[in-house]
Amino acid sequence: MATTTATVSISSSDLQPGNRLSINASSRLMKTGLTTGLELMEMGNASIQVGSPTEHSLAEALGTADSANWVYICNTSTDDTYNTEIVINETVLGYLNAGEWLWMPWNNGDTAAEIEVQAIGGTNTLEYAIFKSAWTLPTATA
Repeated sequence: MATTTATVSISSSDLQPGNRLSINASSRLMKTGLTTGLELMEMGNASIQVGSPTEHSLAEALGTADSANWVYICNTSTDDTYNTEIVINETVLGYLNAGEWLWMPWNNGDTAAEIEVQAIGGTNTLEYAIFKSAWTLPTATA
């Protein structure tokens, strides 16, 4: 399995006057306890339109076992008025404006953890990828 590396770089010379911001973070993502990388579970492009249905399912939760996964979603729209709402289990996580993206962990073991997206402002074009780890999360104890 290929090595999977996630890298984020954030910089600004004028976010706070007199202070330069420079954040660089990188992490190799591997299956728990192994030296092998993650598996690509699903990837694709989506075109979502304003209107009915208002929320579109991007990724179904399996509901079989808790597992650690990573999700990448990018709103590739170029019109600044085309935004995408990201929802899990009827909870709004946030909005992606045109050209913005997200990278987040996702547990698809809960059937209610489906990832849904909703277009705001016009037809949004998204690209997405879901990476799967073979890791099963431990059962919670009371």
